[in-house]
Amino acid sequence: MIEFHAGIGPDSQAIGIALEEMFLDYVVAPARAPIPVTVVGNARLPGAGNVLLALARKTNHFLPDAAAAAQWLGKTPPALDVLEAELAGRDYIFGVYTIADMAMYPHVAAQRDGLSVFPNVARWEQRLRLSPEVGRGMGAVSR
Repeated sequence: MIEFHAGIGPDSQAIGIALEEMFLDYVVAPARAPIPVTVVGNARLPGAGNVLLALARKTNHFLPDAAAAAQWLGKTPPALDVLEAELAGRDYIFGVYTIADMAMYPHVAAQRDGLSVFPNVARWEQRLRLSPEVGRGMGAVSR
């Protein structure tokens, strides 16, 4: 069982999405953390990027090239124009659904009203918004 100490905001929502997409057993700890942290046994792993990579490695799913994913998993996500270019001709950032998409989605969803000038991003956001796992993951931090 994974103990998830959620913070407030998009990084915690991204981890919630990953936990739901990977069908992992987890419990959300009652107290909020300054940054999201997961605990498995005695091991504590802080930070959304670290947690997303660890979960992807644990399940061997949704894992892009770690070096290529770094910009998408960083503290400051790329701007919408960068994401727009990356999604040109693709359904997902790397062509297939990965933790990079999970990491970016909460940041983009918060800007949903301004996506009309980014049609690729708007289609991507809508595709992910319709996923039940994404919906449950976005709501996981409010448990």
